[in-house]
Amino acid sequence: MDFWHIEFMRNTLLSALILGPACALLGVFVTLRGMAFFSDALAHSALTGVAIGFLIEELWGWGFDPMFTVLIFSILLASAMAYFFEKTTLRPDTIISFSFTGSVALGVIILGMLGKYRMIDGILFGSIYANDTADLYKQLALLILILAFTLWKLRPYTLAILQPDLARIQGVNTSHLNYFFAILIAITITLTLKMAGALLISALIVTPAAASKMMAKNFRHLLLLSPLLGFCAAGSGVLISYQLDSPTGPTIVLTNVAVLLLCLIVTRFKK
Repeated sequence: MDFWHIEFMRNTLLSALILGPACALLGVFVTLRGMAFFSDALAHSALTGVAIGFLIEELWGWGFDPMFTVLIFSILLASAMAYFFEKTTLRPDTIISFSFTGSVALGVIILGMLGKYRMIDGILFGSIYANDTADLYKQLALLILILAFTLWKLRPYTLAILQPDLARIQGVNTSHLNYFFAILIAITITLTLKMAGALLISALIVTPAAASKMMAKNFRHLLLLSPLLGFCAAGSGVLISYQLDSPTGPTIVLTNVAVLLLCLIVTRFKK
């Protein structure tokens, strides 16, 4: 525990312990809806959000946190994809595919024009050590927001996922719920970007939920087990990376994968 006295290491562990369960709880609904690729596409679009922030600073000299433009761009892209899901006959994977590739291509072009190619590594792989106290407060607010959504809209949203026609008959506004959930994913990805980077964020959302589905006896257990596994895997990943001197974000992801494999082995053994 000697690293606890090092401020940036302490912030790193606290960030992991907050974001791990937050992403995992959100992942329950992401996996139930089959939106793993959706969250992955939004994560990669963060590259374009950062690029737009640099472009605005270059053109008008407005200096602000690039995460602000990441948030705005991610929300706009998530809303646009949700709109296309509702209003067109295109398959969701088709909409996600061209949105994902188009946004990433735009970001790479902007960064290339500005000569900031070296920024790409930090965006793609994250830098959890850059978290400060303000970031921790934002991440804690995100956890509270996800918990509030889960408690407030658990029944109607679960019904909208499993039986959308029945949900509409009972007066549930599924369209508004879908938009709100897409925006919630965008906010989560923005605040998690420093932890694992655009390439790995989706794993933090999907993997704990997938592991929990193998172990949970019912939906209530799934809602409890997923954030618990996310909490344990994220915290363990930070400690392991400290001992091995390995990149923290990828180590957290591999720890999540190890937990999933362990759950798979236990499930097979029980059978």
